Amino acid sequence: MNNETNFANGFDYFCENDGIFFSVQYESDLIDSVEMCPYCGGDNLLRSIDEFLEYLEDNNTDPVNFYKVFPPDELIPNSRTGATPRQVSMIISLVSMRSERSIPITVESVAGNCNSCVEIIRKVFKELHITEAAEDK
Repeated sequence: MNNETNFANGFDYFCENDGIFFSVQYESDLIDSVEMCPYCGGDNLLRSIDEFLEYLEDNNTDPVNFYKVFPPDELIPNSRTGATPRQVSMIISLVSMRSERSIPITVESVAGNCNSCVEIIRKVFKELHITEAAEDK
């Protein structure tokens, strides 16, 4: 049985109907592949990053929205952000921490002392629809 997955984090398939990733285990002597989604029963399954990227392009969706299915330290392919999944995860964590503490969220406050990060953060904010809050003066 092949233990390699098609997407990062152990996902083998993406169901176009449900918009979810999933993996299944099967005995190769009983079945050759998954033919339908275990959630909806549909057969609109994507099995590779290339198929998934084509699907996203057809739906005008930036791959940054699915950052968790890409290798953490490689640029997210075809993303307008120029970010890696690890960077996106860190940005989301920083935004969440600032939000929990009722600290205004701005690109500059998330970037801190990293001036070279500002443009990437700005693009991630735009693609993930993160709204900046004006800082009190």
